[in-house]
Amino acid sequence: MFLNGLDMNYVPLMKEVGLGWRDEAGQEIDDLFSFFRCKGASCLRIRIWVGDSGPSRLPYAMNLAEEACKADLKIQPTIFLSDSWADLYKQPEPKSWGSISFQEKLNLIESYVTKVTQEFAALKDMCEYYQIGNEIDYGICGVFAGGNKYRKRKRKDIEWLKEKIWSKEAIILKRAIRSVRMFEDEKPIALHLGKWWDSLLVKSFLSAMEEFNVEYEIICFSFYPTTFGANLEPLRQFRNVAKERGKEVVIAEYAYPSSLVKGQFWFMNKPSPKYPLTLEGQSSWIKDFLNQCLKLNIRGAFYWSPELYLTKDHAGKLSEPKEMPLSFGWEPMSFFNKKGYAKPCVNSLNS
Repeated sequence: MFLNGLDMNYVPLMKEVGLGWRDEAGQEIDDLFSFFRCKGASCLRIRIWVGDSGPSRLPYAMNLAEEACKADLKIQPTIFLSDSWADLYKQPEPKSWGSISFQEKLNLIESYVTKVTQEFAALKDMCEYYQIGNEIDYGICGVFAGGNKYRKRKRKDIEWLKEKIWSKEAIILKRAIRSVRMFEDEKPIALHLGKWWDSLLVKSFLSAMEEFNVEYEIICFSFYPTTFGANLEPLRQFRNVAKERGKEVVIAEYAYPSSLVKGQFWFMNKPSPKYPLTLEGQSSWIKDFLNQCLKLNIRGAFYWSPELYLTKDHAGKLSEPKEMPLSFGWEPMSFFNKKGYAKPCVNSLNS
């Protein structure tokens, strides 16, 4: 079954600060998970940071998972080996792990992943697969190709990446995967890459993971086409890369704007051919994207933060945590306008 997925990790935090959502008729939405389940969504991607309290930490993630399951949504736990944001251009280790040896870090990773998996085992019938890390092309958990003035050159040096970064990253991944399989040996494991447009990097990373005997079943990609004005052809390339290695493919993150994006993601403003940055263009792109995923037998796709409709104008008007801000300008990508009313694209998931 195709996983028509969403990544809605802001929902509890938005409700906490008094924000809500309204449907196409202007009626208040009591349960956003049930609303999207009726619209065609089937799975929720859940972000899990290291820590015991606060947004995206384990208790927060478990509450989110339980709410999703009540709405008959499957779940997909994504275990960040960090205590904050980690993505293509940053992979911090948890702050409390910074002064320990590599072996001690591996032991903490094993303990942490075991704790997460044990907690989610209570929802195992609703769990589709586990993802280890987020956009791990250049490293994970503090082992990262960055932090000095030579990083851009080093990131282009595949042999350097393989020797200095991927060899250690593989050890971390194997320890985390082993910990998951101790309790969930039948659940697939996914690795997630962010630099989808760099085919050399993607293939080199995957070849290195194969050489280092990292065992997994799913390759995930982030896909934000308006970074480059891309069409849907990359989906076929993703499918082929995975097929060559006997893996399945999932789009771990995707989104398309209904207007010009301002703020942190200002660079995602190049429309794909035939899909203008309008409400209609957003709706059409999502429909065609999902249909193409189905045609290519892609296992699933997760829209990133359809619930988050705030703009930069909201900054300073809400009690939002610095570690997980709400007003960085995602409204053009959202399924709701800046007043919280549903856009036409809420009906695109049923395509």
